[in-house]
Amino acid sequence: MNPNSIYLVLLHSPMVDKKGLEVTTAVTNMDIHDISRSCRTYGISRYYIVNPEPEQEKLVGAILGHWKQDLSKVYHPDRAEALDIVEYKRTFEEVYNEVTELELQAQSAHPDSAVRPHREILPLVVMPDARDLSAYFQKALSYEELRELIETGGSPLNQRPVILVFGTGWGISPHFFPKVDLLLKPLRKEKNNAKKPNIQKDYNHLSVRSAVAIILDRLFGERR
Repeated sequence: MNPNSIYLVLLHSPMVDKKGLEVTTAVTNMDIHDISRSCRTYGISRYYIVNPEPEQEKLVGAILGHWKQDLSKVYHPDRAEALDIVEYKRTFEEVYNEVTELELQAQSAHPDSAVRPHREILPLVVMPDARDLSAYFQKALSYEELRELIETGGSPLNQRPVILVFGTGWGISPHFFPKVDLLLKPLRKEKNNAKKPNIQKDYNHLSVRSAVAIILDRLFGERR
């Protein structure tokens, strides 16, 4: 599969808070910078920040505008290059439609390949999550299983572009789940053994920036 057909979304709505109420979370500066650098490192085509609030759009626009200035490109070229792949959208539907259009354009522009049926270029939506979502999904894939699908283009991938959707807050609302094609297993530490007792065995609260970096390395990093 073409590595340029992998996209990443950081979703801020619909989220849930610690009480389980549906909310819209705020964009953070660190999420913009750090996730864009991870995406650029691992060859992600575009990094979309999705938030419906106009004030949040202004904030992200101001941050990205700063790094597009010539002075920033001279003094911090690596960071400016990473932020070039960041885009802001108000809804996930806008992302889905844009990715579909980009893939159609890429197919049409390729001189050596026939245009595939429309159904094969519709993006496959993949969601990592730290929670046990067995009540909503029949199966969760391991990272090795998804990596193999991406490398071989096998079913249900069938060479379709992939959108990796990460949540903020206390996780993505179940209202979003019907849009998800594949669920990924939660990141977990190695199980305890007698030599390494762990009194916080149930702790599992990585920042989204850390989770993105780990997952991208598992899917696209050099095998060691």
